[in-house]
Amino acid sequence: MASNPHQEQPGMGVCYWEEESQRKSPKGPDFKGFVVLEMDYKAGEKLKLALWQKPTSRGYNLLAVKEDNWLKKKKLEEGRPTEVQPKYSIRKDDDDNSIPF
Repeated sequence: MASNPHQEQPGMGVCYWEEESQRKSPKGPDFKGFVVLEMDYKAGEKLKLALWQKPTSRGYNLLAVKEDNWLKKKKLEEGRPTEVQPKYSIRKDDDDNSIPF
């Protein structure tokens, strides 16, 4: 039996073919798997996925899964300030002569 080349990474996962002998019911899913989430989600929010079909060493196909969060990341970045604002202000009348040392 060959080792699984898939490494778990945030935002990625796999789905494996469920052989008919492993299914508990004829109505069971064709594939089962997981995704290691990269971002937090709220109830009712859509988790978008992208999938690629890839062959395994056993001759089956698996689905490589990726969390499709490009748009969500972009929206989060748009809400963040792009520049750090200083918590102090420089007065115009300050100069090197007013420093006491």
